[in-house]
Amino acid sequence: MNYFEDLTKAFNGPLKTFGDANGINVCFENIECPTSTDTPFLSGFMLNAPVVQADLGVSEFRSGIYQIDINYAEDMGSAPLNRMADLINQSFKTGQYLTRNDVCIGIESVSLERLVVGGGWATRSMSIVWNSYTARL
Repeated sequence: MNYFEDLTKAFNGPLKTFGDANGINVCFENIECPTSTDTPFLSGFMLNAPVVQADLGVSEFRSGIYQIDINYAEDMGSAPLNRMADLINQSFKTGQYLTRNDVCIGIESVSLERLVVGGGWATRSMSIVWNSYTARL
């Protein structure tokens, strides 16, 4: 089982599909992102929490946050970022389950962070809190 890889890809795959369907570039960790503010883009990051034993050595409880940064040129206001956040929230909903191979992840909550402006960009992050149980490695 490639747990960490499967967990990351369970989110990356749908985010890439979302980007393709909605005409916005998507980049992931360790892959080049657009540098021109003429090209809005989304970027996805996996933030894992420590693993906790879920029962008598049979399974583990894993949780964390999948963060999606919404990046547009600054001086456009918050409306384009908020509209994109609304679209993303329709694709990653509280109570939804994502799977890849033997990994099943439940989305607990989705929240929108404050707008940060700098370096020509306006960025608003969405935090998707998730959890998963897996056979103990």
